[in-house]
Amino acid sequence: MKESKSILGIRIDNFNNDFDDILEKLKDEKNALIVTLDIHQLLKVRSNKKLKETVNNASLVIASHHAIAKGYKFIHKEKLEYMQDFIFFSNILSYIDKKKMSMFLFGDNEKYFFAILEKIKKIYPNIRHVGNLDNPKNKEELEKVFIGLKKISPDMFLIYMPFKKSLYWYANNKENLKVKLCVPILRPLDGFAGRIKSPNMKILESNKEESFYLKNNLFRIFLYLDYIFFWILILLEKLTLKLKRN
Repeated sequence: MKESKSILGIRIDNFNNDFDDILEKLKDEKNALIVTLDIHQLLKVRSNKKLKETVNNASLVIASHHAIAKGYKFIHKEKLEYMQDFIFFSNILSYIDKKKMSMFLFGDNEKYFFAILEKIKKIYPNIRHVGNLDNPKNKEELEKVFIGLKKISPDMFLIYMPFKKSLYWYANNKENLKVKLCVPILRPLDGFAGRIKSPNMKILESNKEESFYLKNNLFRIFLYLDYIFFWILILLEKLTLKLKRN
């Protein structure tokens, strides 16, 4: 069962049953977009009309940071199930593997595709890899991609691009796709490619992934301003709702 409510004008889905059950229902849809949002991504979506429309119309929107869950509870007085992007990616690959479904990898940085696919093949041997392609530079090449996708109709279409670019690409091209699950994801794939160091399960379970990323990239300290801005907006939204009720 899935329940949807908004936070800062962005739809967030809350689910209290098995994640596999939700995926089982979504796979019968066409181009079912599954999005995960951390604090920084949520704020980007909030300030961008096209991103907001794409996310709010997605098939599943998952909070991927515990602060969003706290903000959700503060506003709606309900517990929100959240799932960090590494855990989400592991869960969705486990589902695809268990069902022996097919996967197509699409996006930027083709030089990393081999490393990513080899890692997936090693951990999830039952996933059928039916193709991969670097994002074409012109419309004619892209049209050929859509023709090929319609022929093979992959169960999962992985978009390996930065967050905003992946959602723009989906919004501009969704009418030409013929896939079941569409998953834009970057950080876990960067981990598979060896471009970044991945946090272990202990770090994820203790919600210390942000400090882990900071240790590996000190420039992320500036992103902490997003947390301050996020909680200011949460307080304003709570106050606005309270005034409306009164």
